Amino acid sequence: MHNKQSLINRLKTGGPRPLWIRYFLLIGFFFLIMQMLLSSVYGKTALVYIFVPYLVGVAIYLFIPQPKGLSKTSRFARHMLAVIIVMLGTSALLREGIICVAMFLPIYLFFSALYFAIAPARHEPDDPKTASDVFKSSVIPLIVAVLSLEGVTQTLSFDREETVSRTMVVEGNVDTLKSNMAMPIHLEEDRSLFLRLFPLPYDVAAGTLSEGDTHIAKFAYHRWMFTNTHYGETRLKLAEIGPRHIRTQITTDTTYFSKYMTIHGTRVDFEPVTETTTRVTLTINYRRDLDPAWYFGPLQRRAMRESADYLITQVIARPIADKP
Repeated sequence: MHNKQSLINRLKTGGPRPLWIRYFLLIGFFFLIMQMLLSSVYGKTALVYIFVPYLVGVAIYLFIPQPKGLSKTSRFARHMLAVIIVMLGTSALLREGIICVAMFLPIYLFFSALYFAIAPARHEPDDPKTASDVFKSSVIPLIVAVLSLEGVTQTLSFDREETVSRTMVVEGNVDTLKSNMAMPIHLEEDRSLFLRLFPLPYDVAAGTLSEGDTHIAKFAYHRWMFTNTHYGETRLKLAEIGPRHIRTQITTDTTYFSKYMTIHGTRVDFEPVTETTTRVTLTINYRRDLDPAWYFGPLQRRAMRESADYLITQVIARPIADKP
């Protein structure tokens, strides 16, 4: 163990100076790792979202020195700062969005907080973080190794097909609500904090409600707040129009988020409650394309539920006064 600790200390103190060079080297290394994974069949598996962040943490432990004598809380805070720097730098080189880091950072935060919670407090003057803190507890690397295998093969994958339904009783009869869907759509930024992570379409070509017609929504996603913009569109075909239902089908989706999930289509059902109110049920069928399922499954279901609520209130049940 003494030899192992000596090796760790040499890596920390004998590396290149100034410190930013080490960050630069780490960012470059993980850029190459991520580039290889993302261009392979493993680009959407748990290898990307669990194993690689774990390697980032190990590399930071090995190569980024920390001031001596820090408390466990201070070490954790400084470690997370280093992790964010490396992840954001790697994401920038990959031309990915900030949202990618925001999506998988909670996974890393959970495992990192778990380690720092069970790791013994160290007060040695030579190095507050010792190799024994990491390597003597093999349970965390074992858990990470097992969880990282999800999606690598079909056998190690969970069901990806999902269906989300939301129901509301709204003002308006069936004919009125259906006519709302045939009118020009002007979406307002009155959304939850979670939905605001995702862009609204800047142009929607609708205005019809005939079976076989196609509505087109155009999106611009600024991956770095105001730059690195990805343009795409979603084409929504009106596949079936019934007296009390409308079924749509996504025929084209080139938006930035289409690589994370595949939306198949929607179905809107209308059930009259009174002469002036209707029960509206919006069902969204989609495919989860990211692993692990235990993390991205609930996250995407929440996004679909809130999106369905937003579409019911902002499109289907728009107040009559809002009509042009």
